This record gives sequence, C-alpha cells and structure tokens, in this order.
Amino acid sequence: MKTNFLILSLALATAFLSSSIPTGSHSLELGKEAPSLTLSSLTSVSPDSLKGKYLTVNFWSASDAASRIANRKLSDMARMAESDNHRYISVCIDDDSSLASEITQADSISEKVISLSKTDITPDVLKDFQVNTGCRSFTIDAYGNLSAINPLN
Repeated sequence: MKTNFLILSLALATAFLSSSIPTGSHSLELGKEAPSLTLSSLTSVSPDSLKGKYLTVNFWSASDAASRIANRKLSDMARMAESDNHRYISVCIDDDSSLASEITQADSISEKVISLSKTDITPDVLKDFQVNTGCRSFTIDAYGNLSAINPLN
C-alpha cells in the first residue's frame, strides 16, 4: 500500500509541480503550511475526519471544461486508492449548488470523493487558496503542508 501511495504522490507532485504562487492573501509555497480548508456548519463532513490525512482538494466550476476533466481524474485516483490515509475533496465554486450535484452525478464522480459546494466552505477559503475560477488543485500532506499545486487559474 505504501508503494501505491508513493507512486500516486510522485505522480501528483510531477503533474502539479510549482515552487510558489506568490499572489493573494496566503503564500502558497510547496512545503509551507497550507491555508485552512474551513468548512461551514452546513456540511456533514467532520473536520476531525480530515486531520492527519493527505488531502487532494480540487476546486472546479461547471462552466470550465478543464476543471471538470480534472475532477473526473480526481475521482479516478480516489477509485484506485488503496490507502485510508488520503482523502479526495471536490469543491464546486459555482453559486448554484444543485447544478454541482447534477454534474457530480452526470460525471459519475466516485463516492470516495467528498463532494462539496461553495456553501459548504467558508468564504475566505477561496481567497486563501487564490481560486477565482475553476481548475485549481492542491495536495496537502498529513502535517498540513502543501506538497503539490496545480497552478492553473
């Protein structure tokens, strides 16, 4: 299992390699502390269930084809994952949460992916992760540090 996780982590790091994205309210640098993924009280996801886990967080939009493709790839990775130490989180940044739910079903997103909408996160999350449009992915290690960034925005 550790070998599969290492291979997956290396693949993610290679695919999303970027040393720094300096703009915005939080310095997004590999190896540095990730912004907090603060969930609103509306979500059923327990923040404690995410502590000490590797997280791959994908921000996407229904109107952005590239971000929907990235969301399906995230889903495929979650389906193949054998480790319980990695959580996959998909956050639709569109204002219409019912559209996000419809697309999640239409795109056959794995039940292993925690699907969230914009109402499930606090407003500062998008600012802290510097997300203005869809197609932005981050991998956060078990210590809360950024280990991979997809710089598209």
